[in-house]
Amino acid sequence: MPTNPGNTVIDPKFPKYVYASKPLVPVYSKVKKGEQRATLFIGEWMKILDDPVPKRGRVHVRYRGGKGYVSCNDYTYSRMLEVFFIDVDQGDSILIQTPDDRRILIDGGESDDAHTFIRDKYNLYEKENYIDFEAMIATHSDADHTSGLIKILKDPKIAVKRFYHNGLFRRTVEASDPGPVIGNRIFSLVDRPGINAAPPLSYLMRRLVKAVEQARTNMPKVIGKMKAQERWKGRIDAPPGGFVFARLDASDRYLPPYDDKNSYLTVEVLWPAARKVNGRLSYSKYGDAGKTVNGNSIVLCLKHKKKRILLTGDLNEKAMDDILKRYGSGGKNPSKRLRADVYKAAHHGSQHFSVPFLKAVKPNAAVVSSGDNRYDKHGHPRAILMGTITRYSRKSKPAVFSTELAACFRRIPMSKKKRRAFMEGRSQIYEKAIMGIVHLRSDGKNLYLGTVHGRKPPEKRFKNIRWKWDIWPEI
Repeated sequence: MPTNPGNTVIDPKFPKYVYASKPLVPVYSKVKKGEQRATLFIGEWMKILDDPVPKRGRVHVRYRGGKGYVSCNDYTYSRMLEVFFIDVDQGDSILIQTPDDRRILIDGGESDDAHTFIRDKYNLYEKENYIDFEAMIATHSDADHTSGLIKILKDPKIAVKRFYHNGLFRRTVEASDPGPVIGNRIFSLVDRPGINAAPPLSYLMRRLVKAVEQARTNMPKVIGKMKAQERWKGRIDAPPGGFVFARLDASDRYLPPYDDKNSYLTVEVLWPAARKVNGRLSYSKYGDAGKTVNGNSIVLCLKHKKKRILLTGDLNEKAMDDILKRYGSGGKNPSKRLRADVYKAAHHGSQHFSVPFLKAVKPNAAVVSSGDNRYDKHGHPRAILMGTITRYSRKSKPAVFSTELAACFRRIPMSKKKRRAFMEGRSQIYEKAIMGIVHLRSDGKNLYLGTVHGRKPPEKRFKNIRWKWDIWPEI
């Protein structure tokens, strides 16, 4: 695990930005002794305030939420891979922050939660602050993956450079939703559907396509504003050939620009896999329109040096078995292309999963993104999935993290008068006190997952000493 800078090359543009180098780094109120003011998870940024920087003892830093002192042995100049499994209730949204300060967003949930998280994280409320995404991906066209992307695509403070999808857009005509079927294949895979496509796109798909076109217009404007700022000079540009709006599948092999020429991070595209039938591209049909769209979700494998993270959209059992066939189940030695240290559970922890697929993945840890907020109509994550998902782990103590379980709710006090006025006293109002974000950090050799619990003292807004981290592996 990297610690003090040592032989690390310091970025001349940001000579005083450093990152927590240990699983949990204590921050103290004084340069010597003092109370513990905060606990930082590995990879959290800090800005050194001392000049010159001390070589031993504690260094004065600013961190997200306050100032304090950390040991000189507890920081590194090397930035880590950060993955945030965002709490979007029922749905998926995954933000990837690369070690060279680039961003990928996979899905956006159905609500505005992902957009709010991004605006808060990058402080886009400040006039001069902008951000860019190398790629935004809708793994498939369900509302709980795509609807939340619309506000992000339209945000005038955000430049989206590439928008990828699986080529299946929901239609209003049931017989052609999401495309014509011949035998067990579905056709009419598209790269860039028109608003007035025939058969007509569903209302959500029309809104999504319009938002992508707005992102195309936004991109040069935002990039121009970012280039004018010193912090972004030499670090921001449009993709070669301009804005991308395209279908992504296994034939592409990698998500641009994270191909096998990239030394620190590759993003391999494993699924869906289109096949030509009578000269026309098609996917496998997995039942009705919903199951077919789910089964052809975009599946990505992030490779950060020695660590692998498998992201699976809403895959179902039949699709998992087809992926195994494509990459070779191999009897007792299944394909290592599916092997992963961390596995994002398919379809929010649905019971429709393939045991042979999990045997191939052998995840040491899993993340489930779910959160029915009304009547628990989906029942995710399902008990059988939770009991099976890390059963084939290579670790003696595997872990399962859940955005739903990580969220905490606070009861809002109500007077008797308000209670009588509110559903005749039969209901109670709650607010989400802690978002169920699952954090992943990797330096390529070591990988940690963590969630926050505890409580923040209301009288000290930025003091998070009472926040506790549940992290894996244990320390």
